[in-house]
Amino acid sequence: MPILLCLNGHSILVDYFSFIQYDVHKYYERTDFMATPPSQGKLLYHITHINNLLSILENGLMSRKELLKTGYHFMDIANPDILSKRENYREALSKFVLFHFYPKNPFDGAVCKEYGSENMVIITIWRSAHEQNEFFIIPSHPLDCDEPDIYSYEQGFDLIRWDILDMETGRDYHDPEIRKACMAECIMDYVIPPEAFAYVYVKNESVKSKILPMNNSQQIEIKVNKYMFP
Repeated sequence: MPILLCLNGHSILVDYFSFIQYDVHKYYERTDFMATPPSQGKLLYHITHINNLLSILENGLMSRKELLKTGYHFMDIANPDILSKRENYREALSKFVLFHFYPKNPFDGAVCKEYGSENMVIITIWRSAHEQNEFFIIPSHPLDCDEPDIYSYEQGFDLIRWDILDMETGRDYHDPEIRKACMAECIMDYVIPPEAFAYVYVKNESVKSKILPMNNSQQIEIKVNKYMFP
């Protein structure tokens, strides 16, 4: 499992991968995340149930395959039918940790409607970490084709429909073309330790108060922002 070292204010993930968080990130403190279009954003977003956070803080953010292999219990928020198809590709997507390029995307909307946004947390990492690590991109919804194409970060980034993601007048997720484009994924096939998280977003102070007593909560910066949630 990767180990993260903290040296002189920088976070370095050793054992092949290294997350380096630059001081410039300290200035990324926007409360209105929509002030920045997704194409210009600095973060990647992973939503999960708050019941999963304790295990994540103790063991890192793992792929579904890794979770099943280790036997850790987790609150599964994914659609079973979608999971089945993702597992049956030539390269099973369950081996990857999944992030989206902005919050309040179609997946976030579905799980918040199902489980309640007050029960969800959004884990973020810096996009710039791809410069030291192997990130991949699926530029539209993986279920959009029989076999999704997985690109390097640089190649995949150029293929994302940023004209759709950056729409200023709102995105109609009932439109299949818009919905598929907005489900672009950034994926990685290793464990991400909590020290490498940029921020963990929650909807309100009540949710934050549930996290603070958790083991290793001091390793993360928790931000309250109700506008990040559908």
